[in-house]
Amino acid sequence: MMATVNSEVQQQGTAAVNKVIQVDFDVDDTINYSLLHNNRELLRKLSLTRLTPKPVRDVTIQVELFVGTEHYPYRQTIPLLTDLQIHLSSRVTIPLTSVLTRSLHERLHSTVYVKVTCEGYTAYEETRRVTLIPVDEWLDDTDNNPWLPSFVLPRDPAVLKIVNSARRYLIGITDEPAAGFDGYQEEAAGVDKQVQALWTAIVNEYRLQYINPPPAYSKQTQRLRTPTEVLKSNSGTCIDLALLLAACFEYVGIYPVVVLLSGHAFVGYWRSDVTHDDLVVVGKTPATVPKVGDKIGRTSGKPYVDKFGWRLTRLNFAEVLAYVTSGDLVMLEATFLTGANSFQAAIDEGRANLRNPEEFDSLLDIQLARTADPPVTPLPIISD
Repeated sequence: MMATVNSEVQQQGTAAVNKVIQVDFDVDDTINYSLLHNNRELLRKLSLTRLTPKPVRDVTIQVELFVGTEHYPYRQTIPLLTDLQIHLSSRVTIPLTSVLTRSLHERLHSTVYVKVTCEGYTAYEETRRVTLIPVDEWLDDTDNNPWLPSFVLPRDPAVLKIVNSARRYLIGITDEPAAGFDGYQEEAAGVDKQVQALWTAIVNEYRLQYINPPPAYSKQTQRLRTPTEVLKSNSGTCIDLALLLAACFEYVGIYPVVVLLSGHAFVGYWRSDVTHDDLVVVGKTPATVPKVGDKIGRTSGKPYVDKFGWRLTRLNFAEVLAYVTSGDLVMLEATFLTGANSFQAAIDEGRANLRNPEEFDSLLDIQLARTADPPVTPLPIISD
């Protein structure tokens, strides 16, 4: 039996359409490319509410993000709207192929346009001003830090340059003329030597210096340098240098982690892929997890397991420390690249960074992020 279709719009036209369907729309003031790259929603809200008891036909939704002279549209047609209310923000996807969005160095004012029609008549139409955040600008907070692995760029040309330089040091460290970067085909000691060779090459070949981040004109964001920019300027922040090392590790097949503290970042690596694989298996409940029903568990409002499988939070601090103490996970203070410090000194300082659990924000496992569903992949940044 066919549903009865509302004909009020046909009879009364534009005057009646507002009585048939209601549109609720909202968008953030700023749009970040790295979040869109990771399938985050462009719109904060886009919902349609049917105001009539009868179904509504021929509902079309149009969303456009304007980027310079280009515009990127989303289109959807609902032949027969039978639901009382539908939420569309999660369905709105736009192409991210614009050269401008992937090479944008400064904030750019733009617009998002939304139009909804019903049976050929306009039910809703609005243009909102938004600001496009540069591709290298990261939202520096706990809510958005799971997407930081997108800024680990193993295919950046500077990474290959470092790896080629490091081969000479690896031959010297191992005393093997045929030594090469073969990741976990080596035992843990061999993995250490590969990382040491990368470290030594950067320290000796590039003489990096510490520098503050470029201006971001926002208290909640930070501009991140690519490996190419770090080598070109011979400088970087703690997080720039951590991301540089992480990219080098990933390129040679060694699993990196990036650790975020309150106001600081550093890097680490797994000495064995077997131990790393154990990370995803919960063998027992950590002692720090409150029992179900405990007051602390109810009042803290924290989930027992982080919804981002590649992130370990403060709740997992004891687990992280256990991996470091056992020698399975090695931490490195990335800023020690700027002082010609030894590899061992960087390890000692990296471990010392974990002395205060109250400063610990999260650990991001890059390999787990890459194999997530959907994966957190490197940003397609276009450099000058």
